[in-house]
Amino acid sequence: MNGPRDWEAHEPRRAGVIRRVLPTALAFVVILSGLAYLRGDLRELIGTAPGSPHSAAATHRLYETGPVDGRCETLPEEIDADIRATLRTLTGCLDRMWAATLAQADLAYSPPAEVRLVATPEEAACGIEDYDWAGIYCPDGRVVNVLVEDRRAFPMMFTLAHEYAHHVQEISGIAGRRGPEVFDEAWSRRLELQADCMAAATLRIVEPRRLRNLSRLAGQDSGTQSQEPAYRQSHGSGANSARWMRRGQQAGTVEACNTWAAPAEQVS
Repeated sequence: MNGPRDWEAHEPRRAGVIRRVLPTALAFVVILSGLAYLRGDLRELIGTAPGSPHSAAATHRLYETGPVDGRCETLPEEIDADIRATLRTLTGCLDRMWAATLAQADLAYSPPAEVRLVATPEEAACGIEDYDWAGIYCPDGRVVNVLVEDRRAFPMMFTLAHEYAHHVQEISGIAGRRGPEVFDEAWSRRLELQADCMAAATLRIVEPRRLRNLSRLAGQDSGTQSQEPAYRQSHGSGANSARWMRRGQQAGTVEACNTWAAPAEQVS
């Protein structure tokens, strides 16, 4: 009486698992190796490589707008007399500037949900656990926070303009078009240096001399924050910050602030 072993023994032999799978596996390895070798070229071709001029962030229609109208004629003559009043006045001017600029690109502008002029970081809407900051933007709630200290007004005016630039990046969609650089330091540096440039574009008429002095100081890496390795990694070097500030001041356009199409060494 034949049993199961006899039946198996008389069945035609099937190709081994390895013999059947090996050709497909080899082809898969060849394809993956080719993709890895051409990865940079492919990312450049489809516009997802950092610094690619074809990326969505680098080709945003906001770059087609003209110079930002940097006038703020309602600022007090003595900006240091009442710093909070100066910053509140500048807030209204920044809203007007960016509403007009976005309108040129057929984009709707909405002001930040709140502008907080805080005395301590604990009063901010976000970033309470972060290292020292002069200002911070909370994209979830769209809140601009500026730390108000007892010193000269202009550095805080620049901080306010910088955080407003983050707000514009957010509502225009530039900040959301992250591609492969989402939340990494290279993406953060491009975002931060662009905000420096856009802030300079808005303040170039308001305080040109003080703006030039501020960019010069940034280029010397004289601030305590710029000496922090973590700050440099996320915000870029003082030299590059100064370079982008000068671009914003000289051209006054968002196009001049296109860090997303810049080579890596300009956003390091």
